[in-house]
Amino acid sequence: MVATRERTFDWDSYGQMVLKGEIPVCKWTRLAVERHYRDLKEGPARGLWFSEDHAQHALEFFLFLRHSKGEWAGEQFVPSPWQQFWVALAFGWMRADGTRRFRRVWEEVPRKNGKSTKLSGIGLYLFSADGEGGPEVYTAATKMDQAKITHDEAVRMVHSSPQLRRHISDRRGELFIRGKADTFRPLGRDSKSLDGLNPHGAIMDEVHAHPDSGMLDVIRSGTGARKQWLIWMITTAGTNLRGPGFDLHGYAEKVLEGVFDDDEFLAVIYTVDDPDKWQDPLEWQKANPNLGVSVYLQGLKDACDSAIRLPSEQSEFKTKRLNIWLSGGAKWIALADWRACEDKSLKLEDFAGKRCWIGLDLAERRDIAAVCYVFRENGKYYVFWRFYQNEYQATLLENQHYRKWSEAGFLHITPGNATDFDVIGDQISGRRAAHSIEVVEQPGDLQMFAVEELDYDPKFAPYFVKKLMEKGVPAVEIGQNPTTFTAPIIEVENLVLTGQLVHEENPVMDWMISNAKKLTSKYNGLSQIGKDRESEKIDGVLAMLMAIARATAAEFEEQPGDIDDFISSPIVIG
Repeated sequence: MVATRERTFDWDSYGQMVLKGEIPVCKWTRLAVERHYRDLKEGPARGLWFSEDHAQHALEFFLFLRHSKGEWAGEQFVPSPWQQFWVALAFGWMRADGTRRFRRVWEEVPRKNGKSTKLSGIGLYLFSADGEGGPEVYTAATKMDQAKITHDEAVRMVHSSPQLRRHISDRRGELFIRGKADTFRPLGRDSKSLDGLNPHGAIMDEVHAHPDSGMLDVIRSGTGARKQWLIWMITTAGTNLRGPGFDLHGYAEKVLEGVFDDDEFLAVIYTVDDPDKWQDPLEWQKANPNLGVSVYLQGLKDACDSAIRLPSEQSEFKTKRLNIWLSGGAKWIALADWRACEDKSLKLEDFAGKRCWIGLDLAERRDIAAVCYVFRENGKYYVFWRFYQNEYQATLLENQHYRKWSEAGFLHITPGNATDFDVIGDQISGRRAAHSIEVVEQPGDLQMFAVEELDYDPKFAPYFVKKLMEKGVPAVEIGQNPTTFTAPIIEVENLVLTGQLVHEENPVMDWMISNAKKLTSKYNGLSQIGKDRESEKIDGVLAMLMAIARATAAEFEEQPGDIDDFISSPIVIG
């Protein structure tokens, strides 16, 4: 079901040029563009369809807008091709019931790329042309002064547009339409009252600066009475890695990579591909889509030169001009490389009787307990996982992905507010279960595989492992430090790149790989695996590294031709 209205804007050309490589963009921008064209084919099966009518209607509204300041003051505002593309997607994608598909738009773009002007136009469209009865639209921020920046631009746009002035009035900075209940006003977390909001739309700028999710929660909780509300969030990168901005940045990456399925979330990220090449003009072009329009190459060069001379300015240049989040470490393994090692036909039971190394990373109440199974065969390592989480954590709103994985059989949920380690122990060692009047032996991993050893993190496991050892499970304690982990980290990297690591299909592990960051000391070169956020789990990665470390050590010990051969068989001359 696709509308065929004649195009006023050829917004699609931008996407086609990105696909052809004619416009340099970073990995994340390309993934976002590819998502649109993929959904044109696959979306109808999910009840999604694209309406050219709705896309063009939103874009044509911008023709009523006028720039309010600067060199283009008074001139008609025509969005740049990249802006047209994302506006078309935001308003053109529909659901089967005829309402808009996307409810949240997450856009990351550096400064000077025309975001305030575009955001003002989007807010005015939601307010006056979206067909909503009595819409409430807000420019929202943690402080009223910040909220007024974008809102004041919208007010100036109304004043400078003869068409809009005929319909929209201004009263002490609040826009309204005479005779209607429509309202468009700024809203700060410090406003006198945040009760009774019923937003149809919200524009949120510089989300990286929000210290918490309070303002986002207020807006989101008030949308329940609206059929097709839209929250458009836009930001540059920042250095606050504990705020909602960085959390949403991580979520957007996972939506674009396909780790999370979220048909309501439109993610757009403009940044560099290689943060280490921050002095490269090609990387500048990828990060700044409005280069040559409102961003100028000479200006970027001057700012870069200044940052080279004054290291104290590098943070500002990287975050605000190139959209680089300044977090510790770098992504460990690219998700595409990881998925290239996936074999959907692999079944754990097919390795019955095979030699097995089991890695165990137990958890606190909020973490996921991970059990990793590693088999070595014909020069390759075959890897499987079982994951466990408690019922309380799985019911939390922010953990809805846990419920999806549980329903699909990838995550085992145990009752209560703490993960039941006995369930894991029974799976490893087997158990005796009463059925009717019989006591039935239910075999576990110890009976199913030739378990070489259980390799475990001692932090939460001493009592648990002691009980398993009493049942005959051989166990080896693995220290959780860079000295222990550096070698297996390098080994797994090599196994992945050479295709010698083969793993099962497991979306929980895909997510954990996407969370994993490699932290390498600049003093001794030793490495460890970490993460940026508490909500991002890497337990399956750590369990795998422990099992791989021992499996590769065993392989090395089994290599023929050691020093004994030289001692027992000396070369005799003469």
